[in-house]
Amino acid sequence: MTFRNRPRALASLVAVAASAALLAGCSGATPAPAEGEAQTVTWWTWNAFNPDKTIADFEAANPNITIDYKLYSYNDYVTAIRTGLTSNDGPDVFQVQPGELVTNFGPLALPLDDFLAENGGDRINPEGLSQLQLDGSQVALPSYMSAAGLIYYNASILDELGVAVPTDFDEWKTACATIEAAGYDCLAHGAKDAWVNTDVYLSLINSIAPGEVYDAIEGKADWTDPAFVDAMQAWSDLFTSGIIPAGATAAAEYPDAFGAFLEKKAAFIALGTWNTPGTMTSVGIAVSQETVTAKIDSTYLSAPFPAPVAGDAPTGLFGGPDNGWAVSAKTDAQDAALTFLDFLSLGGGQEIQAAGGNIPAVTDVSVATDDVVDPRQVADIERQQTDLGKLVGARQIPY
Repeated sequence: MTFRNRPRALASLVAVAASAALLAGCSGATPAPAEGEAQTVTWWTWNAFNPDKTIADFEAANPNITIDYKLYSYNDYVTAIRTGLTSNDGPDVFQVQPGELVTNFGPLALPLDDFLAENGGDRINPEGLSQLQLDGSQVALPSYMSAAGLIYYNASILDELGVAVPTDFDEWKTACATIEAAGYDCLAHGAKDAWVNTDVYLSLINSIAPGEVYDAIEGKADWTDPAFVDAMQAWSDLFTSGIIPAGATAAAEYPDAFGAFLEKKAAFIALGTWNTPGTMTSVGIAVSQETVTAKIDSTYLSAPFPAPVAGDAPTGLFGGPDNGWAVSAKTDAQDAALTFLDFLSLGGGQEIQAAGGNIPAVTDVSVATDDVVDPRQVADIERQQTDLGKLVGARQIPY
């Protein structure tokens, strides 16, 4: 299952956030092409973060390598990559996502195990690597990390009403009653979109029985076991109790639910760490403002998705690499392509991700917090990065 519509809008929404950071491009030990030997690396993506700065910084550090960049919509990308990787006119470096894309296109990628061993691969979040492997071989490296299992909340609404952040459904229903009495919706939710429904279900089951869903995915547990039935009942309860307002099944997460959240029409929304730049940084908020009519004048924070059962712990984060980069096995510019891959996943590209509010795949680069709107968001963002180091499991399902 590929969550293709998810944060593509937000990724472009905050892509300008890193452009203000003047970062020196650094890279690992991968040998670049011989000095003076000009090479071109063709780079295909559907969702690259701040590609203009990425290309500019890389080419400045590697003047003999030119990046030929091609951006597709997701659907067009999948169509183009199927033929591109088997032709002589395809990309040298291409984008994949854990799950379906790794399964389908990993066999057409250059194995990267030796590259990792020689270039500090132990710096990368282990989950960022494992979800981009195929049959035990590393076929791609992560661009940045992301995870679901969070609710984002309008702290301005909660502060105004004296409502505490809920940790379980009982607390949430009580909070929703106060919120709705004040004229706001409780949880904005685009139930028209399968991916966000899956995220919410995984949040529920990973609270009720942490990790058991991955046994079911692998055929080692029964989907009708009591924990899964309880999770489906909790799913129903979100709608019948009014936590999710009427009309949600006709709404998309983007732009409908997210727009309602930004415009202070709802107090909560169920999203993941990719939502942080566009709601917690001043540059991201400025760009988010372009997507809605009402002025954004609230402070946003995040918390774990509340536990369905009182006394249970809320869900842990589940996720991994948001996407990753692979090198075509047919490339005729292998050294240059590997040099660019090194920049994207181990070098200056990680600094660009961090400067824009994305959580880097390398664990020794901290996400930037100097552009937050409210000081409380610093600890929030730092907690997200810490929790990405102890994921309960994956977000993408491999079929």
